[in-house]
Amino acid sequence: MTPALSEGRERPVTMEAVMTGSLRSAGHLNYGKRGDGTMWQHTTIPGLSAIDRPTLNDEEAKCIGISRLREWSVDGGHAGSLEDAIAALNVLPVLAEEEAEVLALVPEEWTKLVPFQRDLGAKLGRQVGITILCLLQKGFVQNDLRPAEPRSEPWLRRAATASLPPVEGTGEQV
Repeated sequence: MTPALSEGRERPVTMEAVMTGSLRSAGHLNYGKRGDGTMWQHTTIPGLSAIDRPTLNDEEAKCIGISRLREWSVDGGHAGSLEDAIAALNVLPVLAEEEAEVLALVPEEWTKLVPFQRDLGAKLGRQVGITILCLLQKGFVQNDLRPAEPRSEPWLRRAATASLPPVEGTGEQV
């Protein structure tokens, strides 16, 4: 078995492993007149998430025969069905160069997200918020509202990892 990529994500991922965890609400979406949607994050597999949404038009509703559907994603990318998502979870994610650069600078200990993001952006000379979000979706960083009471501000840390994926186009590991 391949070593764990991040907390809770060992290979191979199976339907049984997915069913052992659960989904927690990760936010809401507004689809205008069609209604709203809910974003879900798997509790034990960081890269697995879903969106429950209304069909986007009457043709889509007529075609699939329902008015709401669930779309799965893995590491921030569209995966389709749960079976397709499980297959995608068993493929090692690849970091883009900018993701590897940012990940190398994320501390293992909890740090305040906002000042870290601001200072790192200034150091690198570019915005890093989207890059941090991509790393979060891939399970390489964790964030939480302050990891102690009072839980009122976002914090960030590098996820515990036994093995990191190669950097896109280089074959090198972080």
